[in-house]
Amino acid sequence: MAAAMGSGQAAWAAEPQQTPDATAANQQQSGGLSDIIVTAQKRAEPLQNVPVSVSAFSNDTLQKARVDGLTGLRGLVPGMTVTRSGAAVDVPQISLRGISIQDVLPSVEPGIGITLDGIPIAFQRGALIDAFDVQRVEVLRGPQGVLNGKNTTGGSINVIRLRPDPSADTTGKARFTIGSFGQNDYEGYIMAPVVRDILAVKAAISVRKDNGQFRNIVDGGREGDRDVRQYTLAAVATPTDRLNIYVSFDRLENDSAIPPYVATPVPDLIAYSVPGYLGGMNSTCLNPATQIVCRPLSDFDKGKNEVETTQLPASLRLTAGTGEISYDLTDEVKFTSLTGYREFHERQTSDFDATRFALFRDKASVDAKQFSQEARFATSFSGPFNIVAGAFYMNYRYIEKQNPSLDAAVLPDTDVDGNVILTNGMPTFSTPPGVAFLNSLNRYRTFQTNKTFALFFQADYDITDQLRLTVGGRQTWDRKTTDYSLWAPVFSTTRDNDAIGPLVGQVTGRAKFKKFTPKVNLQYKFTPDILAYAQYSKGYNTGGFNGRPGNLVTAVQAYEPETMQAYEVGLKTELFNKRVRLNLSAFHNTLDDKQENVLQVVGTTNVATTLNVAEAQYKGFEAELVVAPMRGWTITGSLGYLDAKYKDFVGDLGQGTRDLSGLKLRRVPKWTAGAISDYSFAAGPGTVGLNAAIFHTSRYETDVLNDPRGSIPPVTKIDLGIRYELPITGATTIEVAGFVKNVTNNTTYDGYTSGDAVGTFIDFANPSIGRQWGASLTARF
Repeated sequence: MAAAMGSGQAAWAAEPQQTPDATAANQQQSGGLSDIIVTAQKRAEPLQNVPVSVSAFSNDTLQKARVDGLTGLRGLVPGMTVTRSGAAVDVPQISLRGISIQDVLPSVEPGIGITLDGIPIAFQRGALIDAFDVQRVEVLRGPQGVLNGKNTTGGSINVIRLRPDPSADTTGKARFTIGSFGQNDYEGYIMAPVVRDILAVKAAISVRKDNGQFRNIVDGGREGDRDVRQYTLAAVATPTDRLNIYVSFDRLENDSAIPPYVATPVPDLIAYSVPGYLGGMNSTCLNPATQIVCRPLSDFDKGKNEVETTQLPASLRLTAGTGEISYDLTDEVKFTSLTGYREFHERQTSDFDATRFALFRDKASVDAKQFSQEARFATSFSGPFNIVAGAFYMNYRYIEKQNPSLDAAVLPDTDVDGNVILTNGMPTFSTPPGVAFLNSLNRYRTFQTNKTFALFFQADYDITDQLRLTVGGRQTWDRKTTDYSLWAPVFSTTRDNDAIGPLVGQVTGRAKFKKFTPKVNLQYKFTPDILAYAQYSKGYNTGGFNGRPGNLVTAVQAYEPETMQAYEVGLKTELFNKRVRLNLSAFHNTLDDKQENVLQVVGTTNVATTLNVAEAQYKGFEAELVVAPMRGWTITGSLGYLDAKYKDFVGDLGQGTRDLSGLKLRRVPKWTAGAISDYSFAAGPGTVGLNAAIFHTSRYETDVLNDPRGSIPPVTKIDLGIRYELPITGATTIEVAGFVKNVTNNTTYDGYTSGDAVGTFIDFANPSIGRQWGASLTARF
C-alpha cells in the first residue's frame, strides 16, 4: 500500500488538485511516487511544501489497505494509536504525540481535533468516519492552534470527502463485502453532472453489519454486533468560473451494541506505583454468590475474544449539514465561507461491572447540537508575501442524563447502626445478586452550553527564493455555562433504571476564557526536493466544568485552560527521481496547567472534580519513508519514538494526596512502527494486487494509576490482502478481493477501566478484535 505522501515541485508553487484515480494513474505511469495536494494550511499545496509534520492518505491508499474508518490508521502515522471506545458507539480513542482522547463524556474537549470537510466535530460521536467515499485523510501532528484553533494540542485529523465535479463524466463505485462473524457490508456512491459545467450531485450509502465479534462464554452467543447505516447527499455548483458552492447532507443511524467488556476483578490486593495506593480485593470477589467471576492476577488471561457479560444495543442518530462557498475575488485572492450544523441523539444502557450478574447498570442519554461558521481570505500572489486570515464562531450545547442502578450484592453487610461488619478485618458480603437494588444512584442531568469566537491569521514572507518566514496567531474567546441537577438514591427489590429519588438540588455556573496562540516557522529549501524547517507554536485546550460531578459543589467550580509550548524541527526530502521520500521531525513539547480528574476536599467532603494540577513533557522523533523500487510496487514505513512523562503532578486520585509525578501517562507507547507493501502487476487481461502490512506498538498504560491489569504489552499485528481488477468496458472495472486482518489473532486488550480503589466493583477491560477474514466484489465506472 502506498502511503501517498505528497511531493513538492520547484520553489514554493502550488499545484492543481488531482482526483484519486488521476493520482494513482500518475504513479503507475511514472513508476515513481505520486503527488498529493493537501489543505493542511487552509490552501491547496503539495504536501512536501508544507513545513509541518503531516501524514496524508489518498482514497486509493485507504481502499487498498481496507481502511474502513479512523481506527484503520493505526500503524500508518508515527506516534499515533487509534482504537474504538468501549463506552459508546462510533467514538474513537486516539493518542497523538502523547495527547489522548480518554473520556466519551460530552463535557470533555479532547486535545486532538477532528474535522470533516473543514467542519470541526465538537463532540466525539460519529467520529469513526466511514472511509469509503473519502478523498483523503490528513493527520497534522503537534499543536495546530493558529489555523485549526483550540483543542488541538496533540494535532488535528482532517477528513476530506469526494466531491462531484460538474465538468466530469458520471463516475461511481459499489462494493459488497462478506466476512467472518457474519460481516455483511454494502457501500456505494455515484457522482454525476446534472447541468454540464454548472451543477453536479453525489449520493453515497454505507451499510455495515455483523453478528458480533466476541463469544459469550456464559450463554455461548455472540456479543458486540454491529448495525450501522450512513447516507450522504451532496452537490457542487459552479455558476461562474470564480464561484464554487458545495453543500452536503449526512444521516448516520447506528444500532450497534456497545462493545462488550471483560471482567477483571481479583481477590488479592494490588500495590500501585504510588506509595500507599492499593487496588484489587474487589467486592465481587468477597461475596460468595458472585466470586465465580474472579481470578488471581497471576492467572489472568488477556485474550481469546471471550466475555462474560452482555451489552445491550445502543442507538445513535446523527444528522449533519455542510455548506462551503468559495469565491475568487481576483486571480490571487480567494474568499471561503464554511457553515456547519451537526446534531445527535444517543440512547444506551451499559453494564459497567462487566460480569454475568449485571451488578451495575446505567441508562444514559445524550442530545447535542453544534453550529459553526468560518469566513477567511487566502492570497496566492507571485510576490514574496501571502496571507490566510479569517474569523471563526461555534455554538455547541448538550443535555446528558445518567441513571445508574446498583445491585446490593456489592455492598458490604452492616449492623443496625449502619457500621460495616468485619471478619478478620475484612468487610463481609452476603447479599446474593438480584435481591435488592440501589436505584437512582447519583442520577443526574447536565446541560452545558459553549460559545467560542476567534480571529486568526498566518502570513508567509519569502526572504529569499529559498528562505521563507511564516508567522501566525489566533485569539480565542470562550464562554461556557453549566446547569446540573442531582437526585438521591432509593432502595428497591427490583432493578429500575428509570427510578427517580428525591431531588438533592440544582446548581448553575458560568465561566469565560481567552487565549492567544502564536506560531513562528522558518523554512529553507536547499533544493526543490529538500526542505528544512524549525517552528515554535502554542496550543490551547479550553477550560470548562466537570460533566460528571456526582455532587453539587463540583458543578459550580470551573477548571482553567491548559496550554502547550511546542518546538519542532523537520526535514522533508524526495530523492532518486521521486522514488524515495524521507520525512523526519523532532519535537519538544510542554503542557502547562494540565487538566486532571482528581478528588478535592471541600469542608469535610471529598468531591470529584477536574483541576489544573499537573505539568507534562513530551519529546521524541518521527520518520516516514516511502520507496518505489519498481513500477507498481510501493513500500511505506513509519517510526515514532516518544518520551512522555509528568514533570509535576500532586493530587488525590482517591486514596489521599500524593506526589503522582512518577505515574506514566496513559496511551503513550514509547515506540510505534509500521511497514506496508503494495505490489500490482499485469496478469492476463487484468491486474493483480498484493498488500501486506505489519504494525507494532510497545507497551503502554491505559489506567490512570497504572494498574498492571491495564498495562498493554507490546502488540504486533499483520494484515494481508489480494485483489484482481478486470477491465470490462470503457472506464468500467470489476475487482475481486480477499483479505485477512490480524493474521496472528493477537487479542490483547484495547483499554482498561477501574474504580482504582480496594473493594471496587468496576474493573473491566475492552477486548480487541481477533483475526478477521473477508472477500469483496467491487465495481467502478
